[in-house]
Amino acid sequence: MPDETQDVAFLLVRATQASYAVLAACTLSHFMNHIYTGALSPFLEIIQTELGINYTLIGVIASAAIAAMTAAHLLVGYLGDKGYRDAFISISILGAALATLMTSFATDFVFLTIFQVFLGIGASGYHPSSFPALTEKFPKSDRAKATGIQAMGGLLGLAITPILGVTLLVVTGSWQASLQVIAVLGFVMFVPALFLMRYSSAKPNETWTIDEMSEGPEGWTRNFWLAIVLMGLRGTAFRCISLLMPLYLVVTYGASIVSAGVLTAVMLTAGFVGEVVCSILSDRLHNRVGFLIISTGLATPAILLLNFALEPMMLILILIIIGFFFYLGVPANSALQTEVSPRRSQGLAFGLIFSFGSIPGAVSPIIFGFIGDVYGLPASILFLVVTTFLATVVALFLKDDRSYKAKMHIAMPGEVVPNP
Repeated sequence: MPDETQDVAFLLVRATQASYAVLAACTLSHFMNHIYTGALSPFLEIIQTELGINYTLIGVIASAAIAAMTAAHLLVGYLGDKGYRDAFISISILGAALATLMTSFATDFVFLTIFQVFLGIGASGYHPSSFPALTEKFPKSDRAKATGIQAMGGLLGLAITPILGVTLLVVTGSWQASLQVIAVLGFVMFVPALFLMRYSSAKPNETWTIDEMSEGPEGWTRNFWLAIVLMGLRGTAFRCISLLMPLYLVVTYGASIVSAGVLTAVMLTAGFVGEVVCSILSDRLHNRVGFLIISTGLATPAILLLNFALEPMMLILILIIIGFFFYLGVPANSALQTEVSPRRSQGLAFGLIFSFGSIPGAVSPIIFGFIGDVYGLPASILFLVVTTFLATVVALFLKDDRSYKAKMHIAMPGEVVPNP
């Protein structure tokens, strides 16, 4: 009989092949999700000029997909608990690709907005499904790394979208043709995502502990509701920074469309590094809340500095600081959400997080644009400063779960292990 303590320590840090298959599928799906929801971002200044619309209507276009996706998340989370979770993760790529193809044929504001709504519905299957899927496949000791890796997939999608967009614009000559190329990419990526999810479903989870499989609070805690508020505040800044930064740089700093795309990519690449750092340290230090406080606590003054007519090198430095510290909190936030969600209703919990918690982020581009039309874009930046400051305040009231301990009861091969 092997020593149980050694077995538990080994089993808690070792993920199965099924774990990595789900992680690969989630990372790929998140990558494509953010490419599609950000696909219009590099072209917004061109679209504004072609359609003759103001910042508020640009905000409506940027918000349409996110608002529709947010509205659909609660239903997706509910259906995920009913057994459709794995299918949603891969099908969301296909739905988003089809909607992006439709968007490329839009010729006015109304149809452009409608097709972006379709995009949000098509892409809505990912977020409420991926986190419970990762929770089922990874022990808590690896949770921030797993959620961090899938988050990096999304951020990598965000980071390359500005460069991909302007490159395709130069090659194809129009934003419509650029979107068509991006849509075709989704039809291709759907196949490996589908294969990976099916592969993971066929693999058993012999290496889990029974206690790990049933982890999480029994009911709806204060931490959970605070996590929803934090999601709304962080999401407000996230959507505006990731979707509207190219437009902001063109209008405020006189950058060309290509330069604005490159600068935005630099910012998001710094965010990628921040996510890598947090993914490693958050698990090692068993700390989520500290990273959330540091994240928006240091990003807030950096965002404010955008209003001070920065010189080119200083602008690049500030964008790097914004990207690194804001996205430093993403893996910790994702891991915290898995840990505060009720163990018996994780799909519904993430449906709530990515619906009600995402409403502020869904409408924030409209608010950003409206403030810009009425008071100027510097006032829009102040709007983001307020939201990130409030996110820091909310994070101060969160508490890390300190109850995690290695358990002694191991699920042996052939033993029935209940699903969370």
